[in-house]
Amino acid sequence: MSSTVEQIKERLDIAEVVGSYLKLEKAGANFKACCPFHNEKTPSFFVSPSRQTYHCFGCNKGGDMFNFLQDIEGVDFPDALKTLADKAGVEIRKTNPDETSEKEKLFSVIEKALRFFQKNLKDQKEVIEYLKNRGLKGETAKQFCIGYVSTGWQSLIDHLREEGFPDTIIEKAGLIIKGEKGYYDRFRSRIMFPIADISGRIVGFSGRIFGAEGDNTAKYINSPETVLYNKSKILYGFDKARVAIR
Repeated sequence: MSSTVEQIKERLDIAEVVGSYLKLEKAGANFKACCPFHNEKTPSFFVSPSRQTYHCFGCNKGGDMFNFLQDIEGVDFPDALKTLADKAGVEIRKTNPDETSEKEKLFSVIEKALRFFQKNLKDQKEVIEYLKNRGLKGETAKQFCIGYVSTGWQSLIDHLREEGFPDTIIEKAGLIIKGEKGYYDRFRSRIMFPIADISGRIVGFSGRIFGAEGDNTAKYINSPETVLYNKSKILYGFDKARVAIR
């Protein structure tokens, strides 16, 4: 694990990581900013590129880029490691694939579902035209990873089975429902809006019906509560707005 950390630190600069959250100002060989961890008017938060550390002389918080991400995102070390590894393009290798946690398996199956929905949207001219008429630009749809799922009852589950995911994991991710005759897709004939956690990792979906709406058809269907998706703790779009809000 230490080699992974070293690879990330070789590819990323702490000023780049911190600068994606704060507006840094040059201060000699270092950078300074108002501390994000306590209220202040005069900057006492410093970032040292030479040491690859940060320190606030007001609240005494400090450390490396991993500590910063844990503090500002409120995540544990494994999540900070995953986020920075993705940013640096470093693969986190596990000694035994069977040791992959259930949480990571759920993230993986949701990522595959996301790509499936996005690919479907590209082939749906009618849906794309509808989104354009609603004022949604292509760059916005791409930024928010909007997708589409067809009317089929098993299009997603068949795709995920081909990718090697067991039904139990797909169900735990909130993507399918178990009925009397077996599993079927939770989302059908819907424009799909991914829901991300504070780190930007997709944890669930909201599907808006496309086409005729029956009396018993819900306009929107959301993912159920899962290990990843806690509805009371996640606000849609917050991962993209948090820097501006701060």
